[in-house]
Amino acid sequence: MKTLKINPQRDYPTLKKVPNRLKESKKIGLFGGTFDPVHTGHLIIAETMCEQAGLDVILFIPSARPPHKHHELMFDATQRFNMLSDAIKGNQNFLVSDIEMKREGPSYTIDTIREIKAGLPVETELTFIVGRDNLYELEMWKTPYDIIEECTILVADRICDQKRDIPDWLKTKVQIVKVPLIEISSSEIRQRIMDGKSIRYMVPDVVIQEVQNLKL
Repeated sequence: MKTLKINPQRDYPTLKKVPNRLKESKKIGLFGGTFDPVHTGHLIIAETMCEQAGLDVILFIPSARPPHKHHELMFDATQRFNMLSDAIKGNQNFLVSDIEMKREGPSYTIDTIREIKAGLPVETELTFIVGRDNLYELEMWKTPYDIIEECTILVADRICDQKRDIPDWLKTKVQIVKVPLIEISSSEIRQRIMDGKSIRYMVPDVVIQEVQNLKL
């Protein structure tokens, strides 16, 4: 799959440009991923997490070079950042950070968490959002025991997911949050784009506009 032409990165609020907003937040959710591209399911999960887990802010963190993803990205880091930034406009509880885009090498979760935490008051409660399927892969991530020492894991638990026991080493550091079942995935959207099929209502309008602009 060919990576698309890079567009200039527009001027959006990022972690370094809005430090006061994060510093004033008592409970922050970090939502990492490739967002290749961002879709409606991502936004519904984030909104539900805000409500159910009492988050003041969700910080979306698009990965530039994710170590655990083996498919070739359809959209480059700048395009994914721009689409995500446009998609969350108007929601005062959502921010996007380019922290991993500016880091050389693979984007490891523990490095991102520590860099963000270093700039926050010590009393700030930091959480990291994962899907239930990712929960069982967490032990394969870089220094997973350090991750759960730095933050609480918020697990997006879809209503009809088949349940597996939470591993013992995670039980005291996990909060389960019920989220709606949204059968949309970025891989499905990429396939539909390549097949020339409609992605209307599956993604924010900004994604459709980007695809049209790139003549995919």
